[in-house]
Amino acid sequence: MTMAAARTILDEPHHQSLELLAALALADGNLESAFKYADRRCRILPAPEPHCYVLRGEASFQMGQKTDAIADAEKALEIAPDDIAANRRMLAWAKGGRQIRAARALIGHDHDLESLRKSIRVLRQHGDRHLASVTIFDDAIEGWAVWEGEDSLEISMTDGVTAISSRFEADAFHPFAGDCRAANFRLRRPRSPSPQFIELAVGGAVIYRTRAPGNGAAPKTPVTLTESANTFDVPVTVIVPVHGDYEATRACLESLQKELALSRHRAIVIDDASPDARITRYLAKIAKKPRIEVLTNEQNLGFIGSTNRALVRVQAGDVIILNADTIVPRGFIDRLAAIAASSDDIGTVTPLSNNGEFVSFPIPNAPNPLPPLREIKRIDAIAAKTNAGTIVDIPSGIGFCLYVKRACLDAVGFLSEDFGRGYLEDADFCLRARDRGFRSVCAPSVFVAHAGSKSFAKDKRSLVVRNLGVLERRFPDHRAECAAFIAADPLRVAREAIERAAGAATAGASRPTLVVTGIGAVGAIARERARALAGDGGPVLILEVRHQAEATTVNVIEAAGAMPQSLRFKLGPSGEAAALLDFLQSLKTRRIEIVDPASTPPALLDLLLTLKAPYDIFIADAGLVAPPGKPPFVNAIRPFVAASEPNAAPIGITDDPAFPNRTGSWQKIAAGAERIIVPCAEASAFAANNLPPDIIRKLSLAGRKERRAPPMAPSAGPGKLGLVPVRCCAHEQWLMSALARGLSRHHPELSVSIVGAALDDIDLMRGTDAFVTGAVQADEFGRVVASLGLTHLFVSATRPLFGHPIRTAARHLPLPVAYFDWSGGSLKPSRSDLAIDPNASLDQLIGTLGRWTQ
Repeated sequence: MTMAAARTILDEPHHQSLELLAALALADGNLESAFKYADRRCRILPAPEPHCYVLRGEASFQMGQKTDAIADAEKALEIAPDDIAANRRMLAWAKGGRQIRAARALIGHDHDLESLRKSIRVLRQHGDRHLASVTIFDDAIEGWAVWEGEDSLEISMTDGVTAISSRFEADAFHPFAGDCRAANFRLRRPRSPSPQFIELAVGGAVIYRTRAPGNGAAPKTPVTLTESANTFDVPVTVIVPVHGDYEATRACLESLQKELALSRHRAIVIDDASPDARITRYLAKIAKKPRIEVLTNEQNLGFIGSTNRALVRVQAGDVIILNADTIVPRGFIDRLAAIAASSDDIGTVTPLSNNGEFVSFPIPNAPNPLPPLREIKRIDAIAAKTNAGTIVDIPSGIGFCLYVKRACLDAVGFLSEDFGRGYLEDADFCLRARDRGFRSVCAPSVFVAHAGSKSFAKDKRSLVVRNLGVLERRFPDHRAECAAFIAADPLRVAREAIERAAGAATAGASRPTLVVTGIGAVGAIARERARALAGDGGPVLILEVRHQAEATTVNVIEAAGAMPQSLRFKLGPSGEAAALLDFLQSLKTRRIEIVDPASTPPALLDLLLTLKAPYDIFIADAGLVAPPGKPPFVNAIRPFVAASEPNAAPIGITDDPAFPNRTGSWQKIAAGAERIIVPCAEASAFAANNLPPDIIRKLSLAGRKERRAPPMAPSAGPGKLGLVPVRCCAHEQWLMSALARGLSRHHPELSVSIVGAALDDIDLMRGTDAFVTGAVQADEFGRVVASLGLTHLFVSATRPLFGHPIRTAARHLPLPVAYFDWSGGSLKPSRSDLAIDPNASLDQLIGTLGRWTQ
């Protein structure tokens, strides 16, 4: 496939065009292009489907990179554990446990006879003598089984009331018959509102067992209640299904018992055929307590089946569906009930939690660690005070603790059995409720801790993926609604209110270090620096400055993930400088590190100096260095000037509007710093060349001296150059585009790839022969470079930048690395590296890189 054809296809929607390009290249036998386009698709939004990883894996396998191919098959199976194409490749490429898991997945989902024969053969070699595949329909079950022995296959089905069974004899002409017996079967399902348990047995020994959701409507018992009776006149029933994780279950039920002892509400706890005898004994003990009823399932019904069994018994009043790995605060039932009763159209209420998807605190949309009991009580008490009466609409409720009003429950009915053992049944219920006019809201005045259950263990991913498909077929817009909610983050104000009220205790009482930075490339360096400081002990707070059209804000972020994460102060005449100062003074700050002088506004700097804390300046870029007049460093790679234009003038970084004009003031401030910290030898040389002697004497290297990996032997054949963007800015975009075009013209044998995200990836691929990977994290940088077979790297930072994680990752690879030398020639590069004078012209740069890669 020609590059011209590829450029035409790239005019299609981004992700679709990349998938098509990868598939076409693979069909053409162009394995390298197939890998590149599939790899690119795997790195961009929207999230890739499993077949994108399958495409990339297939290209890797055909190029002889079996380990990478298997890794891609594993990634595809993480997204969709039952994906047939990924499992077929895992069956063919892998050995041992991965091959066995693939064979079992194919047994249950594949219909290709040859694939099934191989799966059966692999499983029988590993001791599985009896195998079956069962497909459940609304009115029947059907499938096939293979077994050993002379007995026939017996299939039984029961819902606990009605039972049916049937026998099937072996079919000598079955495609899987040979050294074992085999038969197809089909059995009618009787109508039942209850789940049906299905067993396949041979000679009395069960070879397969599964559970099918009910296929008949449940009888509706009419309940007449006044509106006031819904919440206040009838006790609320808390429903807690229990299966495993004894310690978490006991902590949950003990916190719930304390709540019930001081209220009129009740609980139904369901022992869902727990395999842990400690749980069984504990539930028998608490069953004797008042207002607690314990139900026991003879067979495991799962979270949904157990909850529905309890709902049948609750004919009046609101309910709370509660996970058995939560810890509830005092008064949570009445507080949730008050929110629910505040509006007739509220159907469900979800509290804040440390682990509650988009109601998570302090970091939203992330599983924060379970706090200690004392901290749980403290957060809840602060939330109750600061967010009293606050209600925030959410796309759907979250099932770790879901308050459901009686009117909503009567309108919607039970949890859907279509979601198997659990996951996303809560969203389905809430979306069905919304169709009937009910809202789902969050009550940020209540905090319920959630450990995160281990009940489903390794099956969780498979269940989530499977159930997500069910939910999206019913409510195709829900994922987009959740994404919009996350982007808007309407709960941020409520989270911030808790963090403001928590005050200095929010950041810990052990005197934090403040790391002051902006965003972007320098912000990434600052976060890396903050993590390193946090690893040395003691709390670290990042003061992140964001310059926006409406205001400049300072976000306060605890580097290790504790509170605060949502704290924000506006600067300016009508801002909150006084409140920020009060907060900073309450911290009793230990030290301050200013990482990004160029983004630190004078108002914030004045506040920081008021603290009288010792401070350091971290040299991450040239933000401390730009004396007026002649700049101490320039970059001759001027944007938008043709390489062939004679006497093209260099452009200094002082042309950047973000660069400060307050250099004199900053150097006075630097003179008062205890240390000028540098992350590497190049930053030290840069500072030594451009700072006054009294400041240079304060230079201090952060961490250990950087060590390069031993260079690899030069590779035979044409070179493969990787351009590594770091700042993702217009200047780098222009430079990479100009380099790709110039190198293609003067060195057509040289392959060029861009490893990372450019400002406009697709524009680069349309306008050049270069391939762009898209965003690459530092921890995967080496694997991507190896997968592309690159022989040389050029870190294309067009302005001084030191200590960036991607730049560090590039320097740690055993490949020759080219870079702009901001040390002024004072540092000698390693034998294979190339230090480029920033004053070089574009023509010189193209020629130098072309010769170096040969």
